[in-house]
Amino acid sequence: MSEGEKQKSSSQEKVQNRYRPLKVAVNVEHLWVERNGKTILEDINLKIYEREIVAIVGPNGGGKTTFLKTLLGLIKPTRGKVEIFNLPPEEAVKRHLIGYVPQKINMKKESCLSALDVVLLGMWFLKIPKEEKIKKALQALEYMNVLHLKEKRFSDLSGGQQQRVNIARAIASEPKLLLLDEPTTGIDFAGQQTFYQLIQKLRDEKGFTVVMVTHDVGVVWKYVDKAVCINKRLHYHGDPKLILDPKILEKIYNAPVVPLYHQHP
Repeated sequence: MSEGEKQKSSSQEKVQNRYRPLKVAVNVEHLWVERNGKTILEDINLKIYEREIVAIVGPNGGGKTTFLKTLLGLIKPTRGKVEIFNLPPEEAVKRHLIGYVPQKINMKKESCLSALDVVLLGMWFLKIPKEEKIKKALQALEYMNVLHLKEKRFSDLSGGQQQRVNIARAIASEPKLLLLDEPTTGIDFAGQQTFYQLIQKLRDEKGFTVVMVTHDVGVVWKYVDKAVCINKRLHYHGDPKLILDPKILEKIYNAPVVPLYHQHP
């Protein structure tokens, strides 16, 4: 095959890959979650595809975090089905397919830990030599642009730096799905933009599927592929720009809402 034919073949393969149907990463069918006699989630149906960045928005107490924990297998559905890459969540966790960053990570008992220690702590389950764990941890810190902080005490880092270390901890084991609960809490507006750009980089360069719970309705729409609006039920699923529509916001929050958002060039 000539060089020209090789280039043509490579170009055709790229086009084919571009239009190849994406696989379903998260499949939720008729999901109900009831706790202590109260319905938290009601008949949720949703598909999230590989390499999508999805924002879960809605009011406090609307079931967003419960939904995330159900994907993680921490909460069992009362009814319905949840699959992560065609597997039950518990099996997906066992196979290290899911990385998770909760809203708050309690490090009081480990306040003396370095940033590197925090990442390594999240890799205890990997059955690989310690040297390999350290290598993966350092690579993750470098990818999140905080390698220079590896010896710093985690408790001394800024909110934005801590969150980058937390993401490094979640991705060091090389999962396929990243679940984030309120990842920009305590980060200023400029830091939020930088954070969301890093999430896009994870998707584009590492192939991650990302699902994040957020209150940043006025910021996040520019950086995600899809918005999912949950207030017990699934009220909206689609174009993230439309979550700025006051009619949709009023439907989700059960009250008139005026969105505050930032236009970016």
